[in-house]
Amino acid sequence: MAIQIPSRQLFIDGEWREPVLKKWIPIINPATEEIVGDIPAATAEDVEIAVDAARRAFSWNEGKYWASTSGPFRAKFLHAISSMILERKSELAKLEVVDTGKPLDEAASDMDGVASCFKYYAELAEALDAKQKAPVSIPVQSFKTYVLKEPIGVVALITPWNYPLLMAAWKIAPALAAGCTAIMKPSELASVTCLELAEICRQVDIPPGVLKIVTG
Repeated sequence: MAIQIPSRQLFIDGEWREPVLKKWIPIINPATEEIVGDIPAATAEDVEIAVDAARRAFSWNEGKYWASTSGPFRAKFLHAISSMILERKSELAKLEVVDTGKPLDEAASDMDGVASCFKYYAELAEALDAKQKAPVSIPVQSFKTYVLKEPIGVVALITPWNYPLLMAAWKIAPALAAGCTAIMKPSELASVTCLELAEICRQVDIPPGVLKIVTG
């Protein structure tokens, strides 16, 4: 399948960065066993940079940068990601085929699932604020009990090779909807579409540091 693999670096703090040790891993097309590109080979040094960026983004301005923003604020980015996935569906599906060897029809269906996942969690984020401090009935009159939903902090996400972008969406979308900042480490055997997700996040202007993609 003739499609050019985009040349990407590590996605940290909203920008592309060369790995500290300048190492790379070849991308091999499973159908032809040809090398069709490469991905950055991150090391512990790169991970430290990504974690520091994620922590800053989570706590910046007492959480008003991302963690304690409103659900609808975060939802608008998830909706934008969903829309752009659909706009690039054909291209992303072809990249998935070259990277993983799966049939094109299945890869295209995966992209529909990715878009739906981001849309689903965008809608949950939109409804999140109204559910804050929901009262809980207990049989003790002297206590007032309610539920407060809060982001847990920086989350590390690791995905396998067989559904690269779809499984990434299953992890990234709920984490961002909740107000967490995230570091995604896709399989070194299938990272191409996850790096394209980083480019999509950059294009929709998601705040720098909220999502990092670290391959290797």
